[in-house]
Amino acid sequence: MEHFQLSEQATNGAAKVTVSGEIDLAAVLPLQELLFGTMNGPSSTTEVDLGNVSFMDASGLTALIRADAKARDVGGQLHLSHVPERVFRLLRIFDLDHRFTILT
Repeated sequence: MEHFQLSEQATNGAAKVTVSGEIDLAAVLPLQELLFGTMNGPSSTTEVDLGNVSFMDASGLTALIRADAKARDVGGQLHLSHVPERVFRLLRIFDLDHRFTILT
């Protein structure tokens, strides 16, 4: 399995979470906990940078859906950025490409 890494930073009043490696079942809990944690802070917008994601399965999509739902519940927003083509295809297959705001 490729190494999985998460980092967080505040950028222009928003939280930015950068994800690297494979987002699979083993990565879901730490990813979801970090994303939920950003929604309890002063920021109402969380950007998830997926530019260095090499693989994502359905459990990764589930984590993003849950984080998006949590953001909406607290009046915030979840944005995806630098989405690799292979991840975008997965979003499209599950008809999720319109659910998320995808930054270019």
